[in-house]
Amino acid sequence: MGCFQKRASLVVAFSLLLPLLTTAAAASSGDASSSSSILHARKLLNDTAYYSPERMGPDDCSEEDVVVYQSSANPLPSGIPAYTVRITNVCGGCTVSDVHVSCGDFASTELVDPDKFQRVGFNDCIVKGGGAMEPSETVSFQYSNSFSYELNVASVSCQ
Repeated sequence: MGCFQKRASLVVAFSLLLPLLTTAAAASSGDASSSSSILHARKLLNDTAYYSPERMGPDDCSEEDVVVYQSSANPLPSGIPAYTVRITNVCGGCTVSDVHVSCGDFASTELVDPDKFQRVGFNDCIVKGGGAMEPSETVSFQYSNSFSYELNVASVSCQ
């Protein structure tokens, strides 16, 4: 499960528990046993033994932490369509490397900087030559071809 998804699931869980706690507090109207159970529930919500905002280890990131955005760009003077691609590490606390993208038979009429994006085989392109992508880092490039390629993250390595 990705970095963002773990935090989002915790927010959803807490937002579902909060109305239950406020309903229980309103219903208790001073009953000592009810208020102690509410205090206990609050104590559990604040307990950090089960959740730590720090990363547990390098296996906590996944392909879902890197996203590919693609949009049309101005065509070349020759009329060939152009596309802008942004590949972003959306995980706020993890560094990834060896990012591979499924890219079909990717080709461009204009040279794409191989230090940013390079096809290494059929349906296998690599970002930054396999180098590290820091948290929130984006790699951008443009390519031109008569059609756009479907680009999806295939694999990443976590650091």
